[in-house]
Amino acid sequence: MKILIIGGGAVTQELLKAFESEKELKRNEVVVVEIDAEKAEEISKAFDVVVIRGDARDISLYESQIASLTPLSDFDAILALTDREEVNIFALTIARHYGSAIRLARIKNVKVGEVVSRLELGVPIIIPTIVSNFIKTYLQTLLQPRLVGEVDEYKIYCLTTTGADRAVNKKIEELQLPEDVKVLFVFDGTKLYIPSKEEVIKEGYLLYVLAKTSDISVILETFKG
Repeated sequence: MKILIIGGGAVTQELLKAFESEKELKRNEVVVVEIDAEKAEEISKAFDVVVIRGDARDISLYESQIASLTPLSDFDAILALTDREEVNIFALTIARHYGSAIRLARIKNVKVGEVVSRLELGVPIIIPTIVSNFIKTYLQTLLQPRLVGEVDEYKIYCLTTTGADRAVNKKIEELQLPEDVKVLFVFDGTKLYIPSKEEVIKEGYLLYVLAKTSDISVILETFKG
């Protein structure tokens, strides 16, 4: 894929680290636009990406500097990740005009995010909402599992592990899970991922558990004891 990233701050650098660690993502052609000379040089040295130093509010950046590398319409994804909403929205507007396929923007304000969605500028990634929802889920599932969804005959439960729980500091394969119970996802505070049987459950993990016939009492006993 060809990916254009607007902004070279902390979010972008974490994303580029993820690209470096994932074989499939590492093959992407990435162009980063950063206005700050020091940050631009830092990214250029640390990652295998093309860095353009420029102001994302300047229309000529898109029509000349970026276009000289790749026409805007040829990018598979455009990610506006600066810490300024107006810059991110401007970048999405330009990207939409040129017909870029996937457009994502870092947004702080929920109402601004709603406008971005309504105008079909792209997908707003509303950071405060994402963080608050995760924290709410932690608190809701601290004492006992919570049913969060159903797919046909399967139920999906969520639970937060604490230091006193039976499952903590054990591998998933050591838990002797009922045959119909599977740990689908783990959120460890930094990432959401599919665990292996060798995964050691730590205190403070958010677990998403799939069960067919086992009810919430079985999930409670299995993971919390």
